[in-house]
Amino acid sequence: MNGNVRRWSQVGLWTLLFACMACQGGETQQADEVEGVDKESQTMNKNEQHVRPPEISMGQQIKGAVADLASRTGVDTEAITVREARAVQWGSGAMGCPKPGMNYTQALVPGMRLLLEANGTVYYYHGRKGRPLFNCPAERAQAPTYGQGMEVM
Repeated sequence: MNGNVRRWSQVGLWTLLFACMACQGGETQQADEVEGVDKESQTMNKNEQHVRPPEISMGQQIKGAVADLASRTGVDTEAITVREARAVQWGSGAMGCPKPGMNYTQALVPGMRLLLEANGTVYYYHGRKGRPLFNCPAERAQAPTYGQGMEVM
């Protein structure tokens, strides 16, 4: 009886080993059969690492937003006034500019709020700390969670 137990244990282990090998092969085969997937983009050089772009200064953020507003409105950059520039904490990934029907991460996001004026109209620019700012339409612009009294200009 001891020999039978040993033999069945060996058969069970071999069966388990073959089953695991079959599962691995099946997953690889399925991934290879996906239509429309570029095989070269699936392979990644093991020496490559995800590198974050370097952070830009607040001055660069402001300069970029002024240039964006000038291109949107046709107003000369010299005629655009910085009304307010503040380091803030946004209450979500929407960064104070939620789009209807979208869901956003509910976490504090360090960022910046910039108010520019051109031809008597105020324009809102929001964004993350160290990243380019984006134009937020006035009807969607919301106040930040923290930092309303922390003017940096």
